[in-house]
Amino acid sequence: MFGLSLTDHLRLTFGHVVYSHRAHATTANRHSRWDRWLKAAEAVLMLTTAVASAVVAFTVNPQYAIAAAVAAALAMGVLVLRLAFDFERTAIAHRACSTQLWLLREQYRSVLSDLKDGVLSVEVARDRRDYLMEKLHRIYDSAPPADREQYQSAKQSLAAVNEATLTDEEIDRFLQPSLQKAGSAPQTSAS
Repeated sequence: MFGLSLTDHLRLTFGHVVYSHRAHATTANRHSRWDRWLKAAEAVLMLTTAVASAVVAFTVNPQYAIAAAVAAALAMGVLVLRLAFDFERTAIAHRACSTQLWLLREQYRSVLSDLKDGVLSVEVARDRRDYLMEKLHRIYDSAPPADREQYQSAKQSLAAVNEATLTDEEIDRFLQPSLQKAGSAPQTSAS
């Protein structure tokens, strides 16, 4: 028989949701930062183009004409880069996914605490677990793919031998002491 209790299963899924949440939040922040830097670079290059063009109009100095042409070409390159990668849109999508995952992780934490407090029966806790798993599936189904390096970073931070398993200590870092493995509720069999 499979030796995974209901509490263990809830804790394990909670841990995976935490790491997915962090991966999407980190990806959203990184894409937002890239978008801001590229927009700033484009604005500076366009300003440089405008100033150099104005100087050319009044002085007919070929050095300023060259500077205006180079700045305009660079600004166009930055614009094409922004359009090709669309960092703003992907940042928004990752941030939305991260927000949904944060809410889901709090719902998992709530089920764990209600189960520990004895407020939920095992059957009700299983029903909530199943509902949350369906909700998680819907979130993942519509989520943008997280960057490979973000998941690699999350995976490397896991000390577990099996990459699909989180250790109790890793999960405990995100739970208050009363819900940590040492203080967890009596183990009940998972269905």
